[in-house]
Amino acid sequence: MARIVFTGIGTVLSSILFSAYIVIPPAGLLFGLLAPFPAILARLRYGRGTAVIVTLAATTLLSLEFGVQAGLLYLVQSGVIALLLPELLLRDLGAARSIAWTTTVNLLVYVVVACAMLFISGQSLQQLHGLAVTEINTSVTQALALYEKAGIKGDDLAALKQSMTTAAHLLISLYPALATVLLIVMAGCNLALVKRYSQQFCFNVKIGEFRSFRNPDMLVWLLIAAGFAMLTDVPMVTTPALNVLVVLVLLYFLQGMAVISSMFFRFGSAVALRFMLYLLLIVQPYMAALVAAIGIFDLWGDFRTPRKQENL
Repeated sequence: MARIVFTGIGTVLSSILFSAYIVIPPAGLLFGLLAPFPAILARLRYGRGTAVIVTLAATTLLSLEFGVQAGLLYLVQSGVIALLLPELLLRDLGAARSIAWTTTVNLLVYVVVACAMLFISGQSLQQLHGLAVTEINTSVTQALALYEKAGIKGDDLAALKQSMTTAAHLLISLYPALATVLLIVMAGCNLALVKRYSQQFCFNVKIGEFRSFRNPDMLVWLLIAAGFAMLTDVPMVTTPALNVLVVLVLLYFLQGMAVISSMFFRFGSAVALRFMLYLLLIVQPYMAALVAAIGIFDLWGDFRTPRKQENL
């Protein structure tokens, strides 16, 4: 009985979270990040079959409410994470490798689904890219119209138009990296929830502490190669390099946050200090760049290893 009730609640909750992601973007993005968690919780508490039922039932509800495309989007985005992430955790792959493999498989699913859609619709990849560009430009035009109605005019409107046009061009170039970042963040948020409730529900998973997270040392060479590739003027080289850089900067930002978390844990810190740091990361982009730099230089500085005092 408890399993049936949990299945129903999990299905409704997961579909509501993803519905918020669809209906109120970008404010609903946070809810969309958590949409896989009910199915993950079902897998860890009641087994694989219950997780599959929750995932498929939520897909059906979303398809009935918003159409087949919404249901398919949930299935290939949240569904893969919901079904794969707990399986990897239960096989003791650890947090970092579980997220890496989940993200990789999810991206492969994206590619397979995109190829299938191209085959069914008879469109070419260039046509599909053109549709994405048109959709992004339309969104920018609509946003500018709203700002103009709100009373923004003259130089302010021209500056806003220029910045939004630049952002649109970056979005067109970076949507592979942005999709990867979204999947990494989504898997990470759900893994954090699993860790948060692992003791409460007695989950048999081994998740290390975030403060010990460290990227593979060899990854820095990919960062250096992508940075040098950006010095060329060939779009066929710079665009992939820029996408790689965006993903790598996120990974080293996470390593930098792990270093800072380790410092807080070792020396102790007030809650207010942590809150100020997180607030600065939200409102000040340069602070995030500094944290990413800390993550990169941790490769050589090894900031988390206690220094032994030499006796003179």
